[in-house]
This record gives sequence, C-alpha cells and structure tokens, in this order.
Amino acid sequence: MVYCARLPISEDDMSTDLDPAQLAIEFLRRDKTELSPAQYLKRLKQLELEFADLLALSSTELKEEIYFAWRLGVH
Repeated sequence: MVYCARLPISEDDMSTDLDPAQLAIEFLRRDKTELSPAQYLKRLKQLELEFADLLALSSTELKEEIYFAWRLGVH
C-alpha cells in the first residue's frame, strides 16, 4: 500500500539562489575553529566577500580557479 501526501511548499522553500551570507554562515557553522565574537564577525564578512566573488565568476573562470587551487594543493 502506498500513501501519498501533499505538503504545502512555497517558492521560498524551493529557492536555489545561493546567497553569500548564507554560504559564509554555513561554512563557519561547520568549521571547528574557536573564534571570539569579534573574530567570528570579521571572518563572516571575509567569507561573505569571497563567496560573492566566486558566485560572480563565469563557468570557465570558476574552472580556472578550481584548477589553480588544485595545483597549489588547496582542497
């Protein structure tokens, strides 16, 4: 027997837009580094800017950045 339910899903729930602030917060949430509140805010802003720069790249530019990081041993 198969049960099917319809869940109310709004467009906001299905948003796939990448927000630099959300990405930065998620990155810091997973990072185990101990930071003071001031350090956290500084790192948050830095990551937000870095993610914004990456999101602005074209597909080709992003591939070049990934290749360059790979050659430097950055994972």
